[in-house]
Amino acid sequence: MFTQLFGSYLLNKKSITAEQLKYALEYQKNVHLKLGVIAVNSGFMTAESVNQVHSMQCKVDKKFGELAIEMGFLDEEKLNILLNTQKSDYLLLGQALIEKEYMTLEQFGEELNNYKKDYSLNNEKFNSLQNENIDEIIDIFYNFNDSPESSTYKSYLSIFIKNIIRFIDANFKPVEIIPINEYKLQWGVSQEVIGETKLYTYIAADEKSFIDFAGKYAKETYTTNNEYAQAAVGEFLNLVNGLYLVNMSNNDVELELTPQNVLSKVNLKNLSEGFCIPLDFSFGRIDIIIAM
Repeated sequence: MFTQLFGSYLLNKKSITAEQLKYALEYQKNVHLKLGVIAVNSGFMTAESVNQVHSMQCKVDKKFGELAIEMGFLDEEKLNILLNTQKSDYLLLGQALIEKEYMTLEQFGEELNNYKKDYSLNNEKFNSLQNENIDEIIDIFYNFNDSPESSTYKSYLSIFIKNIIRFIDANFKPVEIIPINEYKLQWGVSQEVIGETKLYTYIAADEKSFIDFAGKYAKETYTTNNEYAQAAVGEFLNLVNGLYLVNMSNNDVELELTPQNVLSKVNLKNLSEGFCIPLDFSFGRIDIIIAM
């Protein structure tokens, strides 16, 4: 995710074009290896044990390596070996830009330093971002306009983004969040978190992006917006919200979920403390909507 944010930064500064960024992110996608793939390749884990860890990630909000250790598939030493084997994604971005002569090495280094200055990133924070610390990334880059619900929203968004990366696609471009009071929804699913606190959650998109998002999660190819596609998007939202409830329960806050609803061509109104968080994928844009 840090790579996409840095790429968006370069794009906004007009240091590169949208077409150049698209190529660089595709390059990164082709060479980046997930930890599970490296674990199997190294002989530390079997494909079956990797799948078991992935299944557990549907139930608890933890990183692959952390769960693999807890489940007895890895130890700290082996995990460190795997982590060191992974390449730094932002360096892959730089490598792609330099190889295609979109930027020089000096220009890339200068932009990286400017980025650190603009976001007041010391070495510790920068290292945390490189390690894909999603909580840190969200805390630095997502501004909820001093909303009294900022802490709740950041906690929720962290879980949402982690599961986007795990189950949909890591190569998306975050877009600046938008405060909203109402929203014209074409297609989407909704679910309400109720209890000591209340949270309205939505996944919204145009019809094509909605169908493609469903296919990504279900690992199926949907050509129409049928009940299976709608159920897949609903299941993803329920997965995210279920993990949010587990985290809140661990903090002694008990919450419940209402059933998911499929929505089409409706205007959402009176969204108290409402925000739209857009995510751009290769197949289209998905909007995360949260409100109180």
